[in-house]
Amino acid sequence: MVNSTNQLKFVFIGAGSSFFTMRLVGDILGEQSIEGGQLVLVDLNDSLLEETKNAVTKLVRFAKGNFEVSLQKDYKEALDGANFVFLTFATGGYERWKKDIEVCTKHGVLQSVGDTIGPGGIIRTLRTIPVVLDIAAEMEKRCPDAWIINYSNPEGAVCLAIQKYTKIKSFGLCHGTPDTASWIAKEVFHVDSEKLEYRAAGINHLTWFTDLTIDGTNVYPQLLEKLIQSGMDKEEPISTQLFRTYGLYPAPGDRHVGEFFPFFLKERVLNDQDYEWKNNDFTVVDGWRSNLRQLFDEVRLKNSGYEKFLEGSGETATHFIRSLVTGETATEMVNTINKGYIENISDGVIVELPTFIDRFGLHPQKIGRLPDGIAYKCDTLGREYLLAVEAAVTNDYSKALQAMYLDPLVSNCDYPELLLLDLIKENRDVLHQAWSSCTSDLESLGGRAYL
Repeated sequence: MVNSTNQLKFVFIGAGSSFFTMRLVGDILGEQSIEGGQLVLVDLNDSLLEETKNAVTKLVRFAKGNFEVSLQKDYKEALDGANFVFLTFATGGYERWKKDIEVCTKHGVLQSVGDTIGPGGIIRTLRTIPVVLDIAAEMEKRCPDAWIINYSNPEGAVCLAIQKYTKIKSFGLCHGTPDTASWIAKEVFHVDSEKLEYRAAGINHLTWFTDLTIDGTNVYPQLLEKLIQSGMDKEEPISTQLFRTYGLYPAPGDRHVGEFFPFFLKERVLNDQDYEWKNNDFTVVDGWRSNLRQLFDEVRLKNSGYEKFLEGSGETATHFIRSLVTGETATEMVNTINKGYIENISDGVIVELPTFIDRFGLHPQKIGRLPDGIAYKCDTLGREYLLAVEAAVTNDYSKALQAMYLDPLVSNCDYPELLLLDLIKENRDVLHQAWSSCTSDLESLGGRAYL
């Protein structure tokens, strides 16, 4: 239960994700249940942190918000009295993500994103989870009743670690499923997104719509025909193929869902089918970042463009905050550890499903059974997260390698152990020193049987 004074303290760890921070602040400024409070921005990059503080301060002033804006380099100093702590950081930053893709490509593993699963997702888990657990441990001392709102990837692994290894309340959010539902409404059925009601379940970046209704009518039987009529089957061909195969439509689009099925990301298949989302060369991501930077700089340098950040980001964090503050019930997609919510996915696996929120917290909905093929796929991937997170917590090389062996994309690699070794070597500076010793042992053995 959140203090009902509605004067709240928000801490943004990773505030150097400037545009995203601005969007979240814009949502907070537009939420009537939040009367004011503190916005504390935390990042290791001094220049980005100053720029973000400058822009956020201008946005607050423009919106006539009742918030004090401050910055901190040390997240520990920011946590005292916090109500909500946003995690939006990426350990090692953007360039490290690019290096992940480079190393994996050298070993024959292509990844359209590389931040969720695949060897890119595993190494990101190893370098992110220790930082997340350090933050949560400090929260247990300084703000034990606060909530973590996680946007850091791999979303599923981070949420699993927080819920399994800490006492801090948390929810992990992803706009992928609601965005896909909105896309289906507007582009496939040609109705306003508010008219489409849905339920979905699975794991992060691979959820499956179980129900689709418009004005109370089940429209799922029409979906394939409507996809073809609208031409959207060609826009998202992998998702359409998976729908034909499994009987449910996946989210959040080919860029993510294709990574869970290794045959879509083979070089020959990508060339033959000319899928839009091939191995991530960051051309598109760089373009997104450049465009977002321009919008950010409009506020920071030109004192204009405020409305873009106040129109609503599409993120759902403030929906949760409103429910926790006022008791008004909402339903949103949440990453949570399965406890019988999906009957044919193992308990203990992190899943994403609809959840009721009220003043007393989060109440995941019981889904029942998913089609067996979908459930088995999600179960295997969830077990991969269990291994990868345990490897990150205990610095256990064998667990990391077992996670690699479970991962679908690693099947495209000749020597998974050499790929893992290369990834660890590239990340020694952001991993526990135990990882350096394990790679040294491997090198002294000549990479075991492979070199």
